[in-house]
Amino acid sequence: MKQMKNIKYIFLFIVGIFLITSCEDEAVGPIISYGDAPVLTSSQPGGTFLLTQEDAASTLFTFTWTKADFGFPAAISYIVQMDEAGNNFASATELTTTSDMSYTVTVGDLNGTLTALEFEAGVQTGLEIRVVASVGTSAQTLNSGTFEFDVIPYSVKLPPIYLLGSATDIGWDNLNALPAPFMSNGIYGLVAHLKANEWIKFIHTLGQWTPQWGTDANGTNTGGNLVYRPTEDVDDPSSIPSPDVEGDYRVVADIINLTYVVYPIPEVVYLVGGATTVGWTPTNGIPFTKDGVGQYSLTTDLSTGNGGMKIMASNSGAWAPQWGTNAKGTTLFGTLEYRAADGDPDPAEIPEPTSAGTYKITIDFTENTYKIEKQ
Repeated sequence: MKQMKNIKYIFLFIVGIFLITSCEDEAVGPIISYGDAPVLTSSQPGGTFLLTQEDAASTLFTFTWTKADFGFPAAISYIVQMDEAGNNFASATELTTTSDMSYTVTVGDLNGTLTALEFEAGVQTGLEIRVVASVGTSAQTLNSGTFEFDVIPYSVKLPPIYLLGSATDIGWDNLNALPAPFMSNGIYGLVAHLKANEWIKFIHTLGQWTPQWGTDANGTNTGGNLVYRPTEDVDDPSSIPSPDVEGDYRVVADIINLTYVVYPIPEVVYLVGGATTVGWTPTNGIPFTKDGVGQYSLTTDLSTGNGGMKIMASNSGAWAPQWGTNAKGTTLFGTLEYRAADGDPDPAEIPEPTSAGTYKITIDFTENTYKIEKQ
């Protein structure tokens, strides 16, 4: 009898241990065995990409990825995330959520996203993209590796104002006036071929004579005050005089401060600088080819480690007029800064490239920009 009691107690003890263990296992929950995270691939390698409004509809990247494996059958969603480089996706922006295995980004798509996120136009920024696989709250997400690249976004410009007059090639035809692109707050400019000792004005809208801008009695062929005419009820302001010599001129209007400037763009401009094959000797400047009114190009060898570059108005040896850039200028793209005379501030150098090689340099004095492309 005693032996039977001992067996009974042993049996109850084993059952108790089993029940306790079962309860503890149930509290922990099911164990999920994860498989493979998605593997991300881009249609082109990382690098630095200059976005332009002309290429807005073009494909920048097509991302593809492999199927994630959570260790059990599930409907998987893939989230494409973007963040600044080095931020570890702490402030990630979701570009898309999809069940597909690919995602295409156009130049305009990316630029619009960067604009909405208040990234500054013309400034180079490092970005990272990854794909996050998710099956909802039932399991942790699986993250792909990171695709890294640099990008320079463009600004979406306001509409232009327009230049016309007897000094221009289109005359006083207000339906075909020359667009002066928006440059910055209140400032518009262009390069136009101007006849000597004639007249010009700015208008706001094609086909309409008001609003318009002329000048006052003190306006000269190099600069002066703008006079605004908002409606037909206001007297017509005086026309702006054109220079004494026919040629290509950059004309800039500041419609907020009501001023204008006019200065010549020479037939030939020259490249000098530490990154060039001629160094900082302005009499040896490398000539650009004129491609159109205000547009020039040059293909040449550039080096690194010796400094940047500038553009000279002549190879006479004078250091003015010249063009450099501002603090936002990059090795790929930037705004040109003009130095009219020796007494004016010296603009920053256009930065040297990141690697030595053959490059094409393009200048657009209407947009007031430079672009550098490796060949």
